[in-house]
Amino acid sequence: MKKNHNYKLTIKYIGTRYHGWQRQPNHITVQQVIEDCLKELFKEKITLIASGRTDAGVHALGQVANFKTFSYRKPFEIYKYLNATLPRDIGIVSVEEVPLSFNARFSAKGKTYFYRIYTKPDPFLYGFGWYVSKRFDIKKMEEALELIRGYKDLKSLAKKGDYLREDIDIRELFLKFDGKIIEIHITASHFLRYMVRKIVGHTVRVGTGSLSINQLKEILDASDPNKGIYIAPPEGLFLKEVYY
Repeated sequence: MKKNHNYKLTIKYIGTRYHGWQRQPNHITVQQVIEDCLKELFKEKITLIASGRTDAGVHALGQVANFKTFSYRKPFEIYKYLNATLPRDIGIVSVEEVPLSFNARFSAKGKTYFYRIYTKPDPFLYGFGWYVSKRFDIKKMEEALELIRGYKDLKSLAKKGDYLREDIDIRELFLKFDGKIIEIHITASHFLRYMVRKIVGHTVRVGTGSLSINQLKEILDASDPNKGIYIAPPEGLFLKEVYY
C-alpha cells in the first residue's frame, strides 16, 4: 500500500536552540520536533523532505518541506494542530496538499537568503545578527559582491570536503544599509554548504580593509575551499524563500 497524500509545509523558525534542520542522534533539530508532532496527528511515522538543511543557529522565514502519508487530513486541520502543538520558536506559515510528484528538495528552482550584520550594539539583535564594531567601506563591500556575482564556480566559498557542484546561477546579490544594519541578500539556483556565510565573511573582510579585492579574486580563482577561510557566524543567516 503506497502513501497517497502529499502535503507541503512552509515553515518559519528561530534556529538558536536547534542543532540545525536535519534530524541527528543526540541533538534536538527542527525536523525532529515537527516530525514528532506529525506522528502524533497521523498515528504513523512521518518523514519530512526539506528544500535543504540549515545549520545550527540559522533561522528561516520560508523553509519548505513535504511529507507523504496514508491518511487524509484537511490542510487547515494540520496547520491548526501544528501551530497549537509546536514550541513557540517554530511556526507553520501554510499547509497545502500537493501532487505526489512534488519534492521540496528536487522541485525547487531557487532560494533567497539574507544575512544581517549590525554595526551598533543592540541587545535586541543578539542572536539575530553578527555584531561587527569596525567601520565599513560600503562601496568596497558592494564591489566585492559584484565580483562574487560574476563567478559560477564558488568552490572557494564552500565547506571543505562537501559535495560540490560547479555551476551556480547567482540571480541577485546585493546589500542594503540603513546606517545601523547591513543586510546582504542573495538569490541563486542552489547553494553550497557555508556558501552564504563565506560570502559574508569575505565581504566583511573587504569592507573593514583586511582583505583587498585582488586578494578576494585570487581566492575565487583558486577554486579551493581551503583558500576561503573567512566564515560569518550562523546567527545572522536567514532562509527567506524557496521558489518552485
